[in-house]
Amino acid sequence: MRQLLLFLSVLFCAVSEGYAQSGENSSSLFGDYQEATVYLKNGRQVRNKMNYNLVSEKFYFIDERDGQQVKILSNVDEVNIIKFGERTFYPEKGAGVEILSSEPPFYVQYKGTARDKPKAAGYGGTSSVSNTTTYSMVGSNSGRMTAVYDPGRLELGRRYNVYWVEKKGKKKEIRNMKQFLKLNSDYREDLERYIKENGVKFDDAQQMLNLYIYADSLTE
Repeated sequence: MRQLLLFLSVLFCAVSEGYAQSGENSSSLFGDYQEATVYLKNGRQVRNKMNYNLVSEKFYFIDERDGQQVKILSNVDEVNIIKFGERTFYPEKGAGVEILSSEPPFYVQYKGTARDKPKAAGYGGTSSVSNTTTYSMVGSNSGRMTAVYDPGRLELGRRYNVYWVEKKGKKKEIRNMKQFLKLNSDYREDLERYIKENGVKFDDAQQMLNLYIYADSLTE
């Protein structure tokens, strides 16, 4: 047990961020922290309540053994997949990508633009400009201090999705409906009709998955 706790302390590193449920402007993917299982490449499994931050593009978890502190999942290169119930994510360059379908392969990364959380600017008002100095500081190899945004001090500006499909063994990125139609240009008219009839919205991952399954069926 002591060895496992030591391993966890290496795998996870703490961040100064409170445990709070998400609101409309929250940068978290889920409304609150969900039960999740981290499947490591060495065969181990770690269970914790977790969430994903759209702005920092990192997974967070609640450490019940350390005063309910919210900590960041580090060493993601040691992680195979993370499961939130029936939903499966894997790390891609440190960020989280959800596997929407294995066949046909279809993936989504949930992202968000960031803006400073306004803070009091006098007389009960708020100002995003007055928040420009809210940085955490980290040391660099040159001995100088480098300013880095603390994700806990940022709020969500806009949510958006980026999708990936596999074509001839290579992943293709899709950032808008125009790119999706271009990638499936042989069936453009059929797909445009499907989009119109079903009211497909690009930022609705389930609708986009259904659209891609339909597009894939046209190739058979």
